[in-house]
Amino acid sequence: MDSKTLNSKPSVLIITNMGPKPAAPFQGLFVRQQVDALASLQPGYHFMRWHTDSRLNRLLKYPVFFADFVWRFLFTRHKYMILHVHFFYPTIWLALLYKALRNPAAKIVVTCHGSDIYKYQPPGFWYRWCATKVQHWIFTSRALQNRFSLDCRQSTVLSAGIADSFASSEQLDFSSKTIDLLYVGSLDHNKGIDRLIALLPYLKGKKVVIAGMGPMLKQLNQAVTPYPDVRILGPQTANELAGLYQQARCFISLSRNESFGLVMAEAMACYTPVVATFTDGAAAQLRSDENGFLVAQNSEQTPLNEQQLIAELQSALSKVWQLSPARYQQMQLAARAWAEQCLVSDVAAKLINLYQEM
Repeated sequence: MDSKTLNSKPSVLIITNMGPKPAAPFQGLFVRQQVDALASLQPGYHFMRWHTDSRLNRLLKYPVFFADFVWRFLFTRHKYMILHVHFFYPTIWLALLYKALRNPAAKIVVTCHGSDIYKYQPPGFWYRWCATKVQHWIFTSRALQNRFSLDCRQSTVLSAGIADSFASSEQLDFSSKTIDLLYVGSLDHNKGIDRLIALLPYLKGKKVVIAGMGPMLKQLNQAVTPYPDVRILGPQTANELAGLYQQARCFISLSRNESFGLVMAEAMACYTPVVATFTDGAAAQLRSDENGFLVAQNSEQTPLNEQQLIAELQSALSKVWQLSPARYQQMQLAARAWAEQCLVSDVAAKLINLYQEM
């Protein structure tokens, strides 16, 4: 093999069905951040560019998504050798189409993000057939990998990555922070906004900030009316989020299902401990009483009722707020130390190694 081949960069096309829309303007941002971090490879990038909240979009977005891919990548001279699919099904069909019509030698890498596994159990025939065409699997947590029931001998566990800018945040002590509790994320049932509403009476008098958009926004706005210390913000940029994380004494995640939960890693990168319900993602990131607190959603395989769960969440929040200054600082440092492995620059370096090995 000559030196030119040894030094050549793998030609990578990143494909995802995620993209921003009015209700979630930063949806899929973590994939965009990976693309930017992989800039030295000059990867191709295909995402769902037409994505709105309209009924017409829900009916036609996938046909448009597929047609846009055909136009942009099948009728071009450039040939991609690595097809990296974010969100396995049905996005995998685009990679298979490219492989069949454009480059049979292309290798397929898939990053699974959660619902592309959770929602397809047990997997159907076409799901299983597509899975046999994948050369390497990436899972955002070990628990998510364990939930995948199909053969995936070539696999890696790797976070999607958080922006390196979060690592530049200054460590503030407990008394210097101005937000008692912070929530960042989609305002929907899976993310536990109903649980946040149920916590509001306990949070009376606390400075609470909620950042995000989603289908439960109207319900949340109505619920916080009696609580003047609760602020609801719209979607925030990475710099704005870093400021919020830095000022928060505690971050909360209330998800029912979560494959990783990048917002938890972002908060911890900004020296903020996390209280979270037990999900695949929370279990992968949190060590109770070290960098935050995990709250079980099940007791001996039996789901806790919501009233019990709210009581457990109240207890966990009290533990954070009652920590001594020295103990709180220890938890801050443990949170930051864990989150540093999730920086997108580190993730990109590992991806480049993977591409080159393939």
